[in-house]
Amino acid sequence: MKLLKLHINSDYGSIKEGFKLQFRAPYEEQISDQIDWSDFHPFCFAGLNGSGKSNVLEALANIFYHIESCANVNQPENFQDNFKPEICKPNAFELDYYICQDKEYKIENLIKVCISKKEKSKKEDGLPVMTYQPFPFDKEPIPVSVVVEKFASKPAPAKRYLPDLVIGYSSGENEILSIPFLKTRLLHFDEYRVALEKKAEYKEPESSLLYVDYEMSQAVLLANLLFQKKEVLEPLHKELGIADIIRFRMNLNLHAHGNKEILEQYKEVIDAFKRCATTCYKEKSKLTLDFWINSDSKEAFKANFSNNPFKLFQAFQILYTLNYRTVKSEIKSDVYQSKGFYTDGKVPNPEPQEKVFYFLDYYIKKKYPDSEEVIPLLMKNLSDGEQQFLHTLGICLMLKDKSALLLLDEPETHFNPDWRSKFIRTLKRSLDHSQSNNLMTDILITSHSPFIISDCYPDKVIAFEKGKQPINARDMNFRTYGTSVDIIMENIFKRRNTIGDLSRKEIEDIQKEISKRKKLSAKEVQEYKMRTNHLGDSMEKILLFTRLNELEDTDA
Repeated sequence: MKLLKLHINSDYGSIKEGFKLQFRAPYEEQISDQIDWSDFHPFCFAGLNGSGKSNVLEALANIFYHIESCANVNQPENFQDNFKPEICKPNAFELDYYICQDKEYKIENLIKVCISKKEKSKKEDGLPVMTYQPFPFDKEPIPVSVVVEKFASKPAPAKRYLPDLVIGYSSGENEILSIPFLKTRLLHFDEYRVALEKKAEYKEPESSLLYVDYEMSQAVLLANLLFQKKEVLEPLHKELGIADIIRFRMNLNLHAHGNKEILEQYKEVIDAFKRCATTCYKEKSKLTLDFWINSDSKEAFKANFSNNPFKLFQAFQILYTLNYRTVKSEIKSDVYQSKGFYTDGKVPNPEPQEKVFYFLDYYIKKKYPDSEEVIPLLMKNLSDGEQQFLHTLGICLMLKDKSALLLLDEPETHFNPDWRSKFIRTLKRSLDHSQSNNLMTDILITSHSPFIISDCYPDKVIAFEKGKQPINARDMNFRTYGTSVDIIMENIFKRRNTIGDLSRKEIEDIQKEISKRKKLSAKEVQEYKMRTNHLGDSMEKILLFTRLNELEDTDA
């Protein structure tokens, strides 16, 4: 999947009506430039807080949620009562992107998809409209029905032209970004519930939206450690010291749903887990599976989950979804009615005994850089920065055969400076080793880190400023790739200082004192320099010393 443009024609957060963002020029205009879309080049949205960069991720998540909700067929009654296809947030937009229609992931198989939605008016119902053009995009666009017909057994045709996955992640707990994904999780549970009640086959969620939080990140790491090759996992070994997984326990509470056991419809997958387990113990309404990991158990997982890390991850995803069994119908309705505002606290967090599934005794092997010793460590004992590193890297590694849009909101918040400088390179190396086809994914990263910006090409760095249209760095004549962080700070974040305000104030006080002086004695110069002895080296201090030296009266 490759984004082309996004226009938002209604107010949305910090984004005002008339917002336009051109991700890339149309493919037919880029042929002469010999641009290879299979290269790894993520987009980086940069700018100050409140400039609208996170709102773009939120808008994209909401748009795809809305189109999925229009097109999908497995919608529970309380959702249908609260969902209106003609009302969206943002409520007027145009979104164009390219996507492969089949599994031959080549430029020649690209489809250009255009989704638009106008404000509802007295003459028009405001329903979303979709068209597509096959490569080489020289024929008239073909319209596609977006809204599923009533009582239909199959999704609307538009479903075929949506990405396999839209993945959201926010290190800063951006709750507004998570709202469409939370709604989707509730839909996933009810989709499973209906299949259970009707004894219908259930294999995977219908919707493509997926949000990765702490619980999901455990499944992400596990799927990668069990399936990926050594060279793919090299960054985990080198940067985090994670050598392997030792063991983990799956706790499955066999709660009743009506006159059925809630996991009854998922028996095939539970049996697959049992075949991989070291021990299996059932007591009354609880099933405990213990896994001690070695080469044989890894082979068992590969055999039972089609040698596909995403298939294993999705099995955990569905089990986590069943933890929403305790959410009452009126709470779901309240969440479904949310138009993009906070839902914090509306969905209760169940106690362990009320959950269907959770991990315990999740131990990994960790090697610390100052020691050759490898020690066992609980997954939850990893630092926030280590967790973030695992989230973003692990998500990307599972998407080898998926068309996907990744919306990563400030993934580097808890990274140390070294990890920030290595993040893009590490991501690229891992994806190269996993033989991922970059034509299939677009990665959007919001960031305040000049290190990340310095590893992104200027046509992929989008600068945001409140109240203005975003502009890519190439159009600013600003070559971001390989540019030093202080220059990036000045051009993108309008920050010309290289030190903090408190220490800078002391230097500025001296600059102010000498601003009207024409000469200084050697003694005065020495005294001023002594006043800065407790300050470290900086450009500001160098400039002060240069000025002091210029004022020193050498003839006195």
